[in-house]
Amino acid sequence: MLESVIKYKEIEKYPWIMFFWALLISTVGILFSLQLSYQIQLSGASVDLTGLFAVIFTIIPSVYFLTLIVKRHEKMDEQDLARHYEKGFWQRHDRDVIIFLLYFFGLTFSFAFWAFTLDSGTFQIQLMKIQEIRAMSGNLLSGSTLSGSASGGESMKFIQVLINNLNVTAFAFIFSLLFGAGAVFIVVWNASILGVYIGRLSETLLHIPGVALGFLPHGIPEIAGYLLASISGGVISAAIIRGHGKPIVLRVIADSMKLLALALLFVLLGALIETMDIITKMVSIFIFYTIFIYLITVAISSGDGRGTVSPAAARPTKKKKLI
Repeated sequence: MLESVIKYKEIEKYPWIMFFWALLISTVGILFSLQLSYQIQLSGASVDLTGLFAVIFTIIPSVYFLTLIVKRHEKMDEQDLARHYEKGFWQRHDRDVIIFLLYFFGLTFSFAFWAFTLDSGTFQIQLMKIQEIRAMSGNLLSGSTLSGSASGGESMKFIQVLINNLNVTAFAFIFSLLFGAGAVFIVVWNASILGVYIGRLSETLLHIPGVALGFLPHGIPEIAGYLLASISGGVISAAIIRGHGKPIVLRVIADSMKLLALALLFVLLGALIETMDIITKMVSIFIFYTIFIYLITVAISSGDGRGTVSPAAARPTKKKKLI
């Protein structure tokens, strides 16, 4: 039922609804997981799996709806290509990225709120991962990213963070390619870890937005990279499943590779912002947010996303009805 609370057309017209939908389904998932309270013995210690169940119950309604979004956009691309519409690759996928970003932010805020509100043992799984990452980073008190940077010089930290983030990007692409919306697990899991970390760092509920701001400079590039990789793999998967002809499949693959290249660029900039000296940080921040603001501006100004009709389609040889 939760996946039917909102309609695709509503999300297409008002993408910000996705933030509140993610907030709703994650809240329901967390509250439902509290009723299970299942524990296992791991290395002689009792581990509460409530946090893992919260992730699973959030994924269940998400998979259907996010798969629907990717398939709908891929179908519209097919129709536009058949009607000889010419659109830039970003015009074809801008709404996907915005929708997925708002979905991630909604999940993060929800997990941050409940991590602050509930008992510390509720999200024991996430806290164990956070402790592992903090131990690897060797920086227990800073608001460093959850990417697993190692202690040492800036170059070593950069390589550690970049390799870790590239691994996540690769998994997001492969999971989406093989399972359609398989990368939803990666998105929800990372949102839960980041949200729990923000919630634990916050002294009051009002501090949550302020703490979250400390993660934005490098967090948005990294998350945007993961989401772009997920969309890239998902679009190819949808095109293959629908059994399109060669021209459409080649167009889809070309778009996906552009999205993947943009994802790799964002992940690289995120690693630079996180680990390098102040000058490199500022330059990287300027480059990313210039690109990001430009892409968002294009998405907003594109209206319904329609492109122009190609000269071949404009010839008066045969009149076509455009819907």
